Amino acid sequence: MNYYLRKMESKDIDGVWFLIELLKTEGADISFTELNDKKEVMNFVDNASQLTYVAVSHEEPFEILCVVRGRRETTKEKSHAAFLTAATHPIARGIGLAAELTNFALEQMKTEGVNIARIYVYSDNKASLNAVKKLGFVHGGTVLRHHKDEVTGEYVDDLIFHKIL
Repeated sequence: MNYYLRKMESKDIDGVWFLIELLKTEGADISFTELNDKKEVMNFVDNASQLTYVAVSHEEPFEILCVVRGRRETTKEKSHAAFLTAATHPIARGIGLAAELTNFALEQMKTEGVNIARIYVYSDNKASLNAVKKLGFVHGGTVLRHHKDEVTGEYVDDLIFHKIL
């Protein structure tokens, strides 16, 4: 699969929104699926508090294969930290693309003054837990019984990881 990595641009809004809608149909439980319309995606472009990066296919149709966003406050006291969210298109899963784009994004964020990244992962999301650990993030805390899974009836913890850049 041929792709390239870069900061998100306005021409990516439709592709990112398409990926978000696809994730919603899959029932993905990530922050991207909480977005209500394409206008919210427009806020990711050229926004110092929404550092967003994409992996784009080289082949037509040019698809957004993966998105990584680092949300941060832009105050002097808090602009050093970003909370990461990643989403990968089903056709690009299992090839390490999310890890590659995350590493790229972290390097870019570092140049923007971010020196610590945090990720929240639900305890039942094994794929994301494995990816976060491979990326060198360290477990920093747990929100016990964050929510109850309606299907299994089991409680799910929210695990907090961090990485110093």
